[in-house]
Amino acid sequence: MISVDEALKIVLRKGKKLPPKKVKLENAAGLCLAEGIKSDLNMPPFNRSAMDGYAVIAKDIKPSVELEVIESIRAGYNPKKKVGRGQASKIMTGSVVPAGADAVVKVEETKPSDNDKRVRILKKIGKGINIARKAEDVRVGKTVLSKGTRVRAQEAGILAAVGKSNVKVHATPSVGIISTGDELVEITRKPKPYQIRNSNSYSLAAQARQIVADVEILGRVNDKKSEIRKLIQKGLKKDILILSGGVSMGEYDLVGEVLLDLGVKIFFEKVALRPGKPTVFGMKGDKLIFALPGNPVSTFVTFELFVKPCIKKMMGYTSYEHPIIHAELEKMIKIKKKRREYRPALLRQEGSGWKVSLIDWHGSGDLFSLTKANGLLIISESVDKLNKGDMVEVMLTDGLL
Repeated sequence: MISVDEALKIVLRKGKKLPPKKVKLENAAGLCLAEGIKSDLNMPPFNRSAMDGYAVIAKDIKPSVELEVIESIRAGYNPKKKVGRGQASKIMTGSVVPAGADAVVKVEETKPSDNDKRVRILKKIGKGINIARKAEDVRVGKTVLSKGTRVRAQEAGILAAVGKSNVKVHATPSVGIISTGDELVEITRKPKPYQIRNSNSYSLAAQARQIVADVEILGRVNDKKSEIRKLIQKGLKKDILILSGGVSMGEYDLVGEVLLDLGVKIFFEKVALRPGKPTVFGMKGDKLIFALPGNPVSTFVTFELFVKPCIKKMMGYTSYEHPIIHAELEKMIKIKKKRREYRPALLRQEGSGWKVSLIDWHGSGDLFSLTKANGLLIISESVDKLNKGDMVEVMLTDGLL
């Protein structure tokens, strides 16, 4: 049995970045850039008005001064006239500030007269006020997005602004999901008293789809070697194969045997973890195989700890870790076993800090506990007890936020 940290190191060592590919910008959301992006222009490309108002010469502005309005400037219009002393140009937000002007007075601080041919300025203004200067955000040739950056809405906007209609990104792995167990029935069927619906396939698919689109539920199989073997062979066409169930020590836990029969190299099969001890990781060729425990909370936790970081590495992410919050424990916790624990917990903000309490749960089969949680409280293998008021670590996961 190996530690959580060592297991994760092995997984990340074996998971390799996938080769880059070109995609249209509109299809790049959620992917990671395989190239650094430089700007082909200045931003802003001109001195730009930050307000609706009047472009003026700051030295002219005295209380109740009246100026001649020489031009009206809208966005997308190139000013034709230079502002001279005693003059102003009416201007709209986002428009080019005309030559000669060095400030923009907000429209609320003015009073037009003589059919907008003149304007009275009601408030003194300083040089440069309400003007976004040319290239103050970005200069031509500057790197605006680094290699490995994940494309979110804001990055998509930057890519569009610098003219990248096609971008080079890392490919995403294909993921196949199999659930095993005689007790499982499809979700469209009413289970008999000794059966349960196949929930793991759908929760795993939802977790995977938070970061990668190519996810396929391959089906469920009974605890028969021939059936398991056939579906695993189909799953090995995927970059990552995830199985749930059939990895403990019971007479009908056959997944490990089938994997070995198929020539899969196993790197670990037990992790010092609660929940999730019987977690198996192996490879066949360049295909990665994760065989996770069948209990729903164990399945959820082991995916977050091992599968998700691996997918992120393959997609070109530069960081694979989950965000960690330090919070004050609201109730004492007794530790049952010397294994690292990840327990469903509820975080709440109080003032500038956080407080956390465990969710009541009935063990690793209690999927409902996760629906009430917004984090996983991490209990170190080195502690015997956590007291009320202790500062603890809570792992945030996309599936719980």
